[in-house]
Amino acid sequence: MFLPLLTLSSMLGLAVSNNCPNEWIHYDTSCYHFSHDTESMPVADLVCQHMGGHLVEIETAAENAYLAAKANGLKAQFWTGLSDIQQESVWVWYGSERPLSSTGFQNWAPNEPNNSGMNENCAVIRTDGTWNDGPCHLLVRYICEKNDESSEIVG
Repeated sequence: MFLPLLTLSSMLGLAVSNNCPNEWIHYDTSCYHFSHDTESMPVADLVCQHMGGHLVEIETAAENAYLAAKANGLKAQFWTGLSDIQQESVWVWYGSERPLSSTGFQNWAPNEPNNSGMNENCAVIRTDGTWNDGPCHLLVRYICEKNDESSEIVG
């Protein structure tokens, strides 16, 4: 006789996660939404907030690899929540206001960020997983992130 998954998970003390909302994909402790539309970076952040999240904050190489694989599969680059709008060359995660230097991970493409044209203040993740700075007003697809609050240890 097979035990239901919830019962088996409870007995073993395993992490159980309910599904993320429709159009969101679960990975690790987060839910991600890969947009189908394009927006400027500030508008993309507002859309993410409206959906209960924020533009993605990439904190580890594993998370970056996961997002890059998805971006590659969708054949598009995506806005992240990384910006140096407030102070040139000081990159900060837009939602949490944490400096990039505090996360211990970054994956800039060679010779990036370069602030080409003196107006590149927002960062995208490319299909190869590297990051590039670009003008915040460009219309680009975006990744929203929110915590998977349904993840918990059962038992």
